[in-house]
Amino acid sequence: RPLPNGERYGRAPQTIEGELVARSTGAPSAFATGDRVFHQKFGYGRVRVVDGNKLTIQFDKAGEKKVVDSFLKKA
Repeated sequence: RPLPNGERYGRAPQTIEGELVARSTGAPSAFATGDRVFHQKFGYGRVRVVDGNKLTIQFDKAGEKKVVDSFLKKA
């Protein structure tokens, strides 16, 4: 029998809206404002704001996103 809204059996996509997904570790980040970075999904971008291990990145194609530093590599 079909599921509502086109859902599939098995694991449904996880949607989190308006909730804090990752908490700051309190440790300073290895990244600084202005650093060029790479993210597996969002591509290349530049660090705009550093807040502990949470960074605000202006990605070239994906726009501005908040990302935990462990998901980034220096470019």
